[in-house]
Amino acid sequence: MGFWPVVLNVLRNSDVVLLVVDARMPKVARNSEIVNKIREGKRLIYVFNKIDLVGRKDVEKLREEYPKGVFVSVTKKIGVKELKLALENMAEGWSRASLRVGVVGYPNVGKSTLINFLAPGAGVKVSSVSGTTKKTQWVRSGRLRIMDSPGVIPFGDGRIRAGMAVAKDPHKIKNPEKVAFFLLGGGSRVVESIKKFYKVRGDAVDVIFEAIGRKCGYLVKGGEVDENRTAIRIIEDWQKGKIGLR
Repeated sequence: MGFWPVVLNVLRNSDVVLLVVDARMPKVARNSEIVNKIREGKRLIYVFNKIDLVGRKDVEKLREEYPKGVFVSVTKKIGVKELKLALENMAEGWSRASLRVGVVGYPNVGKSTLINFLAPGAGVKVSSVSGTTKKTQWVRSGRLRIMDSPGVIPFGDGRIRAGMAVAKDPHKIKNPEKVAFFLLGGGSRVVESIKKFYKVRGDAVDVIFEAIGRKCGYLVKGGEVDENRTAIRIIEDWQKGKIGLR
């Protein structure tokens, strides 16, 4: 079960649920199991984070698919003021003294950073390593009562999909090479962005992977590429937002 009981508690006690999603991989990262567990009467708001890492057309397409979604870059402070204002306006007309806002999603999609903006001075711990948030944390900002939650992965998700969704510490993935190869097979735009970032060439996934390893100097005895180190490097650079889709 992991952190699921904590997250379910957040869902039960929230009036509004902010589901934070990585804009680079919205279909992979939107965590359908959380959506299915939100009861009627709760307001769900999709918050697509990291829009600074995708192109304008990508954002426009997301706006068409999710007309009620919110599109932000927490690190670049794009769209977050508007989100906070919308929540504060909602709280003004709320029947209780405070509006309870739950923040959920995969690990490492920017939940804690978002909360630190919505509630300055909250001091919610932020890290690029999954598992930093381990329990419910309540913070207040005016009439907003905001709950952070640990990132969770739907039970049906495999290790590869989890890694793609910026959900796993790559050092703890059993076969990081599979995750890296899955990422390199994620479509022409993803591959071209990765090749541009590492300044390598190639068409086949294995050729690109090897070129990255050699570019990074990750070699073992005999001059072969260290596949484990190369895979971890690719996943980490993706997770930390160094590789954007343009």
